[in-house]
Amino acid sequence: MIEFEQDDPKKCTAKRMIRNGIATSTKKPIGIILNPISKRVLSIDDREVIERKGLTVLDSSWNKSDERFFRKYESKLSRRLPFLLAGNPINYAKPFKLSSLEAVSASLIIIGEKELGLQLLSLVKWGLTFYKLNENLFELYYKRSEREILEIESQILREIMGGP
Repeated sequence: MIEFEQDDPKKCTAKRMIRNGIATSTKKPIGIILNPISKRVLSIDDREVIERKGLTVLDSSWNKSDERFFRKYESKLSRRLPFLLAGNPINYAKPFKLSSLEAVSASLIIIGEKELGLQLLSLVKWGLTFYKLNENLFELYYKRSEREILEIESQILREIMGGP
């Protein structure tokens, strides 16, 4: 976790993961960097890098982070998550507005570590809500390549927007 101390510490899921020994705080990105403005999407193709080097989450407030903020963390290892709905109480059912814990859990599920992703969600009372909201999407993204996920996501967004 790269922590920016912008959220209420009692509600901060990054802090909860750190307290539970699941994550560590760092100043520099390591491995795959979850970055919502990345052009590349996280997929099974990233599993090896995540296993070897890790996964970095930029733990900042959605209200205080804009595109310029996230641009500072763009690299060849930056990845965004595909279309998912938040299950957390603050951004419930908003697309792409995941908490740090939701982002890590989703990443694990997508790369084939479903059990570990679900275990992580048990740290918060709304964790199962996040999974249930996205269960069909997780099935579609599970262990898929970047190209496949982009195609699936594109189709989902077309359906939502009512396009052809």
